[in-house]
Amino acid sequence: MLRPISDFFDSENFMPHGHCFLWQADILWLHIISDAGIVTAYFSIPFALLYFIRKRKDMPFQGVFLLFGAFILLCGMTHIMGIWVLWHPDYAVEGIVKALTAIASITTFFAIVKLIPQALALPSPAQLAAVNQELRDANHKLALLYEQSKENDQSHLRAVVDNILDGLITIDERGHIESFNPACERIFGYTSAEVIGKNIKMLMPEPYHSGHDGYLHNYVSTGEAKIIGTAGREVQAKRKDGSVFPMDLAVSAFQLDGNRHFSGIIRDITARKAAEEKNALLAAVVASSDDAIVSKTLEGLITTWNLGAERLFGYSAEEAIGQHITFIIPPEKLEEESHIIERLSEGEQVQHFETQRLHKNGKHIPISLTVSPVRDMAGRIIGASKILRDITAQKHAEEKLLLYTNALERSNQELDDFAYIASHDLKEPLRGLFNNAKFLEQDYSHKLDAEGIGRLQRLGYLTQRMEQLVNDLLYFSRLGRQKLAIMPADLNAVIRDIESMMETTLIEQNATITIPRGLPEITCDKTRVTEIFRNLITNAVKYNNREKKIIEIGCIDQVVTGSLIEKQVFYVKDNGIGIEEEFYEDIFRIFKRLNSETDDKKGTGVGLTFVRKIVERHGGRIWLESAFGEGTTFYFTITQGVAYATAA
Repeated sequence: MLRPISDFFDSENFMPHGHCFLWQADILWLHIISDAGIVTAYFSIPFALLYFIRKRKDMPFQGVFLLFGAFILLCGMTHIMGIWVLWHPDYAVEGIVKALTAIASITTFFAIVKLIPQALALPSPAQLAAVNQELRDANHKLALLYEQSKENDQSHLRAVVDNILDGLITIDERGHIESFNPACERIFGYTSAEVIGKNIKMLMPEPYHSGHDGYLHNYVSTGEAKIIGTAGREVQAKRKDGSVFPMDLAVSAFQLDGNRHFSGIIRDITARKAAEEKNALLAAVVASSDDAIVSKTLEGLITTWNLGAERLFGYSAEEAIGQHITFIIPPEKLEEESHIIERLSEGEQVQHFETQRLHKNGKHIPISLTVSPVRDMAGRIIGASKILRDITAQKHAEEKLLLYTNALERSNQELDDFAYIASHDLKEPLRGLFNNAKFLEQDYSHKLDAEGIGRLQRLGYLTQRMEQLVNDLLYFSRLGRQKLAIMPADLNAVIRDIESMMETTLIEQNATITIPRGLPEITCDKTRVTEIFRNLITNAVKYNNREKKIIEIGCIDQVVTGSLIEKQVFYVKDNGIGIEEEFYEDIFRIFKRLNSETDDKKGTGVGLTFVRKIVERHGGRIWLESAFGEGTTFYFTITQGVAYATAA
């Protein structure tokens, strides 16, 4: 039976090996010194073998070298144990070391036996000498061929160097430029003749300019490389005009005729950096956008998901990317996706499509959706980008606006009803008052004195004026809602018609209408625009105390008013009494009159109110310039072909 391990290693029952030598000093020291010498040799040999195979990594059979080194080390260990057991009877440990040595020895033997056929196949020194002689003969022939083709090769190489798109520069150990290909001339702006023989640092901005000579000297002295031997290094360079640009640089060192040289391959990456900056800016815009910006494949798989999308839908980018886009689409809206994909596949863009999407909490979100196709470098459509905007506030505002519009429509209808009543029911008693005043004047004039007759006449005048005011109010209420009859109109013909209608008044008032240059044809409501000019011309004649009244009508291509630039501005200018600036706005208020007038000339004060309303219905605006006592110019614009539905 096997003994316990502790008994196996128990050495108390043994005597040290020194007893065998009767502890004779000369014999002990003979063994100690001999074993120590063997240990020193055995421990040195493996390290020598390890050093050899590390330096000659091309050597075959490295595994055998390692096995042999292990075997030698274990042999050394047996001799160490030989010294140890002279005083310590640990014969079990010594036996284990010998056993390990035996295993290593046998393993090494079998490895050597296995490799003997391969080793025998290695060429002998004589065979190697013959092969080397053949190689020397071949090299001699190659050298002859090289010399014969050297000029052709150099010409070919020069053609290649001169026509590559990247810049190629070579310099010597002192940093002096030796070659400068045409691509470098294009990149730096120097000709080859301008730089050959000069220091390469002329092409460098600071801090490269100041540090280059020191770096080159350090490399030549110590061989320590920081840039040399690297490719794809991004540095700054300087052109002839002093501008600095980014370039991609690859530097290598080479020997030629015993001298060290350096070559640099240069690529101008200005366009690439600009594109990178643009992409970085675009990425920053996308990341910081309040709108949700999402991209997906044509199959519907989400590929990007910005912070705006996280805020809008409640899903993080990690949760959303890789998901199918339908996970945020309500079931009743799923058919929209197929229509969108169909349009994208045809290269179309879907703009401002209003629909609904799902929040993480299941709530429906009203959104405005814009979808654009994403193309690859070949122009093929590979996906889509989506911009989704939460329009909840807009929808609430639209609902409020709809309520307001409905209320306004009801109010306008009520106003129309009131206007109808005013024009029908109120006009009837006004006519009755007027008729009764006339009857009283006719039937009882013999019983009334002059004052009584005057009062009856005044009553008749006031009832007629009241009827006119009611008619003007009715017209104004409808002016803001009636559809304009938009059509081409020749303004020269419009002015001629107004002159014809006002011919008697113009002659009586000694008034003349002048048009410095022909007026354009515009698209508008001709009847309403005629009313604009008629009202302004009438006022120009009416509020004018000059012996000869002049009204000028024209069109200016462009007028600057404050911060606005108005194009195609019409004007009506007079030499009348003028208007003080404090009343510029009052004159457009309904029923507002600035001047005292006799009953036969007094108006209702609505003419300019009508003018402003008609101008605004045409999408324009009206303003004036005036010098009190010298005259007034009214300016107005008309957006052609446009009718704005404004409330009365």
